[in-house]
Amino acid sequence: MQPILTVIRHDIVSITRDSIMINVVVMLFVMAIATAILRHMGLYPEWWHNTLLLLLLAYMPGMGYLFAMLIVDEMDSGVNQALVVSPASVTGVLWARVTLPTLFVIAYAFFFIYTARAIDLPFHEWLLPVLTLSLSVSWVTLLVPALSRDKVQALGLFKILNLYCAIATVGLFIPDDVWYRPVLLLTPSSWALNGIQAFIAGRVGAGYGWSIGGLVFFGLLVAHAAFLYLRRQSR
Repeated sequence: MQPILTVIRHDIVSITRDSIMINVVVMLFVMAIATAILRHMGLYPEWWHNTLLLLLLAYMPGMGYLFAMLIVDEMDSGVNQALVVSPASVTGVLWARVTLPTLFVIAYAFFFIYTARAIDLPFHEWLLPVLTLSLSVSWVTLLVPALSRDKVQALGLFKILNLYCAIATVGLFIPDDVWYRPVLLLTPSSWALNGIQAFIAGRVGAGYGWSIGGLVFFGLLVAHAAFLYLRRQSR
């Protein structure tokens, strides 16, 4: 346990030294406060729902990318190879590095939701969709270093993964009966957004159905990414 805690401390120190991380975190809290002010002033009420959902989805994959780049840096410098033969379990380190950013985005999500108050849903109806969206952090954190050989490849891959998650937001702006809408179900983020919208409409059963389906879908993607990551670590 102690070696894993050492790795966690190292990750926290490394990530907080990065000015990009600090800027992102500051921007996230400014965004939540600005949204809450607009809501309190009663401005743009027709956009409250969509704005909250857009902002809720937009930041999560990026947080995974920051931690993924930490791993890619270690692969370049040889630190990652040293970790493989260290007392720290490879699986334990993996779980630690996935859990840390995921817990952060979940905590921030609920801070943002209850600060902005743009969508009035009870905690238990928010929980599953937020957990689904938060898995994008784990997915990106694992898949980027699993498939990338350097920082350039990592950035290119992240852009693709980010687009895959963000494409779900198209569903917020198109009618429910357009012929291409089912294509959006190829990303689990769409399942989470559908769940939230079902809860908003009072269709609780559908909300849980969409949310659980999205959670399972994203869970499978994370499991596959973990397999690829561990396979690369064992080489």
